[in-house]
Amino acid sequence: MKRTMTVLALAWGSAAGALTLDFGVAYRSGDLTPWDGRLLHAGVSDVSFGRGTLAAHVSNRAAEVGVVQGFSLPPAGAVSTGVDAAVAWTGGVRVSSRVGASFGPVALNLAGAGFTTSADTVDPLAAWTLAPTDLRTRGWNAEFTARYRVSRTLIAVAGGEFGPQNQGTLGVEWRRDLTRVLPPAEGDDPDAEPATERTGTLTLRAGARAGQGVLGVTGGVTYSAESGLSLALDALAGPGQWGAVGSLSAPDVLGAGSLSRLYVAYEPWRWASAPLRAGVETRVPAGRGTLSLDLRGGVQPAGAGGFGARLGYSFPLGEPAAGQVVLGQP
Repeated sequence: MKRTMTVLALAWGSAAGALTLDFGVAYRSGDLTPWDGRLLHAGVSDVSFGRGTLAAHVSNRAAEVGVVQGFSLPPAGAVSTGVDAAVAWTGGVRVSSRVGASFGPVALNLAGAGFTTSADTVDPLAAWTLAPTDLRTRGWNAEFTARYRVSRTLIAVAGGEFGPQNQGTLGVEWRRDLTRVLPPAEGDDPDAEPATERTGTLTLRAGARAGQGVLGVTGGVTYSAESGLSLALDALAGPGQWGAVGSLSAPDVLGAGSLSRLYVAYEPWRWASAPLRAGVETRVPAGRGTLSLDLRGGVQPAGAGGFGARLGYSFPLGEPAAGQVVLGQP
């Protein structure tokens, strides 16, 4: 605890004006005592640190520190890295890292984690995020994704997940820009090609997933509009099993500058993650900062259901930030 507060103090003193203060509370149903499912946290994020940023938070459940760094590799490469660590007050640690790299037509993403305490010990709502969370109390996991751009519209994809349930994926993605013809302006050449503008993108996915406890073909579609609206749906179908994951993100639903996301995931073939996960996440500008509200629920691997809520507020020190709000962050 003392060491974490020292990190917060150093971050404040070394980068005042270049950091964001974060505060939040959360509650999860279904615990033996009311306090077990509660979270009270405060900290800082977006602190300038080397070539990237640092974040540090302390709560009634754990102390957490995260670092993100980025590097450019001229003429056609870039690498980003991130490391997160958490120490639970009840005992146990969690450490995770991720690396993303792009070299010309190739993009690689690697991630791994090792832990001696469960994810919901640190975050009571961790089980019901859009991406599946390993809910074991002790172990490790790793995953990778490799993407190769065959052409401007076609991408080959390969990936794998290792740890509680080893599996691999192969597939292709096809992307098309959606456009509309603009009405001719006064004085335009009537014989010239009509002007167009992009209205969004459409991405289609097809492939297969195979491994321990899972075998099936996969397919998906994503529609993204220039307005910021995004709709994604992916499904798996195989011998005696199926699953689907869908999400809808929309800007300005709750006012200018707001962002909202709804998601549902049903993946009964996963062994170490919640088979059913659902949530609604919102980010709304409030004063100098951003107010966030997350509602999540689902079914645990053992079959018990539950739900929870998180309310947070963050604001930058110094000049008001003009960046876009991001969903999916605590």
